[in-house]
Order: sequence, then structure tokens, then C-alpha cells
Amino acid sequence: MRRFFQKLKIKGFWQNKYLISIIVLLTLFSIIATISAVSSYRISIKGARHLLETRATDIAVNLGFSLERLGLNLDLFPDLVASDRWECLAFLALIDKDMTCILHSNQKLIGRKMKDPSIQKVFSLERIVTHFEKLATGEKVFILDFPLKLHIDYVNRIKSQQTGIAMTFSKKHTHDTIEPRPALKIFCLRVALHPWPAFSIERKAKFQLVMILSSLVLLWLLAIFFIRAWKKNYMLEQSLAQKERMAALGQMAAVLAHEIRNPLSTIKGFAQIYLEDASDPTVKEDMELIVEQVARLERLTSNLLIYAKPTEIFLENFEVKELCKELPKILPVHKEKIKLVLECNGKNVVTDKLKIIQIIVNLVQNSLEAIKTESDNGIIQVTINGTEDGIKIYVEDSGPGFPKENREDFFQPFFTTKTKGTGLGLAIVKRLSEAMNGRIHIGSSNLGGAMIQVFIPAPQED
Repeated sequence: MRRFFQKLKIKGFWQNKYLISIIVLLTLFSIIATISAVSSYRISIKGARHLLETRATDIAVNLGFSLERLGLNLDLFPDLVASDRWECLAFLALIDKDMTCILHSNQKLIGRKMKDPSIQKVFSLERIVTHFEKLATGEKVFILDFPLKLHIDYVNRIKSQQTGIAMTFSKKHTHDTIEPRPALKIFCLRVALHPWPAFSIERKAKFQLVMILSSLVLLWLLAIFFIRAWKKNYMLEQSLAQKERMAALGQMAAVLAHEIRNPLSTIKGFAQIYLEDASDPTVKEDMELIVEQVARLERLTSNLLIYAKPTEIFLENFEVKELCKELPKILPVHKEKIKLVLECNGKNVVTDKLKIIQIIVNLVQNSLEAIKTESDNGIIQVTINGTEDGIKIYVEDSGPGFPKENREDFFQPFFTTKTKGTGLGLAIVKRLSEAMNGRIHIGSSNLGGAMIQVFIPAPQED
């Protein structure tokens, strides 16, 4: 998991092993709880459906025995529905293969032709078919269509009752001769049940599922709140540690600057005097080298002080084009053979102008040093765009570019790949940008070298 976060280039807080363990355990628990809740819900739904099927099948089997034993009676189904024997019973119907309803709990429907695919499926497959159906009253009922085989003479009896032919069947009527058992004919017995018990089970299952999922959501919200609080505390600790390091570095830098600048000024002064009076080319070259190296040390002490001292922001309103008029005189390129391309767009921006200049100077100085490691010729392009959202700075060069393996380390203080670099240029850029809530992005330039993009947002109204 740590390598995963490293691949995502997420450092610091998100690489904490305890945090990773908590997130992994919480994720596994959530997955297991969700799978368990969904499985329980599905099992409950299947159980509710099975309960309805079992009850309807039991009613259909009992009705089959009753019809076989008692015969077809027009009052049988209405009496059963009106009785308390099966409270969940909605209606009953018996349909023959001609799709004619020969028995129904609602006697007005007897003799009506039925057009129902499920009934046709019962006759074609001779197996039980179940489904839910919405009645004309708007009620949803559970339907079980049961294939039932009855003797033909019972059918003749019920048809005679429907056509009004008087047929009397006395309980005491007996036959002197034994008649052969009539042939069987298949019918569809439709049993409709009120799904209240099943819906009650489904409601409980849904309630349980919602409660478990709500608990998981609440757990994740608490975990996010805990992680945010932990992160805030972590960032505060890092900030305090950084301030302590910067305070120690500032004290050291102040002492070093005081102790180094005085001897450097003396060395530089004598070297410039000897440089003006020197007639020997060798001595003159040595004095130029001394002056150059002293200037390099002075830049190092200045950068060290800039990086170490606390950053204070002083906002001012200025035009981007005015800034571009000042930059050519400030940037360290005018004495070199390297070409500088400066492009400015936009109007007024509100930010710390001196900090912006310092950022641009350090970026250009970094590009200048990178180009000079390969040749004395090259191109540095600086683009400044001022918008309502803030100011964007693009610095591109034709140098060697940034190695991909350690791009993130270039903003660390004293890290450099150049032989003459101090390693503070980009660190100062990052420090000043963060002080103004800015963002930095590094990449490859169309000029063949590196590209650094700095965005400084407009300050908030408060």
C-alpha cells in the first residue's frame, strides 16, 4: 500500500502506516458488510416469494382434492374466499383448455373467455407458473396458475348448471351398475393471494438493508472527519517543525551572512582594485575569477537569507505590462549571449509585486545556469499572463531539462544537479509561491528543455 501511494506521488501524511491500516480495514469491513447486507436482502426477497408460492401451492393441492371428491360446485369458490380458512386468499378461478372460466369466486366472471399468456403457458408446459398481477382495483396480488386434472363428467355437470339444464345429484343416488372411471382433462386452477405477509418481510429486509448502509455511510463520514482532523494536526505539526527548522536556519544564516559578507567585501574590493591596475593578462584573469566567485558567494548568502527569513506579503495593484518593462533590467540575462523572450498579457493584478519579481528572477537564473552547463547560447522564454483569477508565470528554456526520476526533489533546499548551483533557487520559488497560496508545475518545454509554471491566485477579499 505504501508503494501504491508512492506511485501516486502522495507523500507525507498519506504514507502514514497507521492511516493506511485504518483505511484498508475500514474498506474491507465496508465491503464485507455491504455484501452481507445485500445477500440477506436477496435471501429475504426469495424467502418472501417462496412463502407465497408455498401457501398458494398448498391451497391449490387442497382444492384439487376437494374438487375431485366433491365435484364442481358454483358456490365452492365464493364460500372459500368468504370463509376464514385462508385469510390471504384474494380470489380463485378454474379455466379449461378453451380458456373459458368455468368456476370463479366472482360468479359474474363464469363463462368469460380468458386471454392470459401465463394460463396458455400452463396448458402448453403443464407446470406451475407464478407472477404478480395488478387488479382493476389497483391492488397487487400474487398469482399461482396450477395445472389440475379433473374427470370429464364433472365438467358436464358444471356446464349443465351454467346452461340452466336441471340436473339433480342426490347424495342418496346409487347406481346398480359400476361405470368405468371417466377420462381426465387438464384445467388451470388460478389461486390469487394477498401479498401482505411477503411485503412485510420485504419491508423488514429493506429497512435492515437501509440501516446497514446508513451505518456504513455514517461510519465513513466519521472516518473522514477523523482523517481530516488527523491530517490537520499532522500538517500543523509539520508546519511547526518547518518553522523551527527555518528559525534555526535563519539564525545560522544571519550569523553566516554577517561573518561572511565583511570578508567578502574586503576581498572583492582589493580584487577590483588590482583588476583595474593589472597589466599582466594572467593577473587580470585571476582577479576577474576572484570577483566572479565573490559575487557567487554574495548571491548564496542573499538567497540563504531570503529562504530563511519569515515571508510577509505586501499586496499592491499593478499592470502586467509595467512589470515587463522593469524585468529586462533586473533579469540576469542581459550580460549573457543567451536570448531572452519576454511576453506579457493581461491588465491589472493584485499580488506582492516584489515576490513575483523574485520568483521570476530565480526561475530565469535557474534556466540560465542549466543552459550554461552545455553551451553559452540558448533561449529563455518568459510568459506572464494576468487574469481575474491571478497571475500565471511560464518560464521555458532550451537547456537539458529536468530528469524524470527526481523531479520532486528539485524544490528541496540545497538539492542541485549543476556543478555551480546552490540548490536554493527553486526552493525559494516554492517558498514564496506557497506563502501566496500558489501552485507550481514542472514539465518539458517545446524549446527542448524545462518548463516551470507558477500560478499565484488572486487574494481573497478578506
